[in-house]
Amino acid sequence: MALTVDDVIVSRAGTLLHVRHGAERAEILIDALGQPAVDAAVQAMDARLASGATLADALDAATSIRDVARRCERIAAPGELLVLDDRDAVTPADVRRSLQVLAGLTRGTDARSFAVVGELDTEPADWFEAHDALGRIVVRLDVSQLIVVGHGARHLHNAAGLEGSWDGESLLVDTADEAYAGVRDRVRAGDIVLVTAGGRTDLGPLVDRLIGVAA
Repeated sequence: MALTVDDVIVSRAGTLLHVRHGAERAEILIDALGQPAVDAAVQAMDARLASGATLADALDAATSIRDVARRCERIAAPGELLVLDDRDAVTPADVRRSLQVLAGLTRGTDARSFAVVGELDTEPADWFEAHDALGRIVVRLDVSQLIVVGHGARHLHNAAGLEGSWDGESLLVDTADEAYAGVRDRVRAGDIVLVTAGGRTDLGPLVDRLIGVAA
């Protein structure tokens, strides 16, 4: 019998999983964010359960899970910012889940959510629909500021801007340097910046500048 995840709650401290195995229920806080980390935790617990362990013992298997590099990886940045390095998320589904993490971290707080998004890795036939849909998801998640990098992702910017119910702002820039300037001009202490969709856009230099690795 496989483990069932009933709820996932994110915070700066990590991800709280409400899990169920048969009639047993439990919760476990893993020191990580993002879907890859959640998947790794569930796989570790499932493996322990398959070996005959109790649910309580299986929870221990998830305690060693940490942030997956470049997938919602938490990095403290100057100015009391939290950067989520998610540059290795490339598909629409990956980026959507990471945006949900960003929204969850800021919901009910004074922190504002910034999403810096490059071009999605899609088939040419799906390019318009994928970017358009993601722009509308940004609005539904009430992200405070969207910064879209590159002409190849322009329809993400356009779709968000067309949603009249959104209180946020969308900015389209050509380069990572311009994205950095856009972030630095707008952020304040306590905000969270997600940098995602780096498959076709080199977002590494942007992350480095945000966390102070490069000037």
